[in-house]
Amino acid sequence: MKTKKVLILSIVFLIASLILPLASNAVTVSPPIIELDAAKGDVITQSVKVRNEGTSAATYFLTTEKFIAAGETGSPQFVSGGEDIDLASWIKFPYDNISIPGGATVEIPFTIVVPSYASPGGHYAAIFIGNVPPKSTDQTSQVSIASRLGTLVLVRIAGEVKESAEVLEFSTSAKTYSSLPVDFAIRVKNSGNVHVKPMGSILVKNIFGSVVGRVDANDKGGNVLPDSIRKFDAQWVKNPNAVGAQTFWGKYREQKENYGFGKYTADLTLAYGTAGKTLMGTTSFWVIPWNIILVNLLIVIIIVVIAYYGVQKYNAWLLKKYGKKAAKK
Repeated sequence: MKTKKVLILSIVFLIASLILPLASNAVTVSPPIIELDAAKGDVITQSVKVRNEGTSAATYFLTTEKFIAAGETGSPQFVSGGEDIDLASWIKFPYDNISIPGGATVEIPFTIVVPSYASPGGHYAAIFIGNVPPKSTDQTSQVSIASRLGTLVLVRIAGEVKESAEVLEFSTSAKTYSSLPVDFAIRVKNSGNVHVKPMGSILVKNIFGSVVGRVDANDKGGNVLPDSIRKFDAQWVKNPNAVGAQTFWGKYREQKENYGFGKYTADLTLAYGTAGKTLMGTTSFWVIPWNIILVNLLIVIIIVVIAYYGVQKYNAWLLKKYGKKAAKK
């Protein structure tokens, strides 16, 4: 029992030793993304704001890393070292680290020196602010990764820029729904040499061609990096608070709050690039509110049964009434 208590206390102290340094060195970096246009030979001055959320002073170290697209979620994959570090090597700081008092916000300047050999198109890097010195940072360590935050820097170099994108997929998560929400998936491929930001809307039309819904596509302004595919999600819903019911009557209320019936067509329109190029797509789906249909059908059946027996009783009453009159005569 004593050995067990010692083991538990050791685990608690280990977890505390990992969490407390992060809590005491909590930091906020803004803005999350910086997008710039530049030309070969330009020298650009920018800055990021760093706030020490802790109560005591802390020292933060400044580093840069190249990033590429990781999968289709839009998450960056950071690439450190190597020969092709690109924009990460163009970013210069006036100092390697800075001490920030607790609760204070400091603006850290940096300069981007674009070399004359820079290729036209997109170049990408991240500026990291962390409490671990660069030489001690282990990318495989969760503690090191958790103790740093960064700003993504996207630079577009003028020249022979190729803006080329296409919609690989525009679909719904199902072909038939019992109610809204309807979930849309949009997959955009960038085959150019510069990042693009496809933004637009989805118009939902009923079987008569009337527009019954409008959904923003990529309302957060996500970029698609060159030679990558990115998936964007969108949702058509009337009342987002009335979803996820499990019981029959819960689903009935959900279908009333997010009502739809019949076949619908969704038309996607996205604009991207400096020339305002357009991407389009179309998909269709059905909404059949089974719970509402069953309840209404039951109500109709009850009304028909009541009406039938009512007519039967009324006819019997008439026969009885007029039968007595005929007998008296």
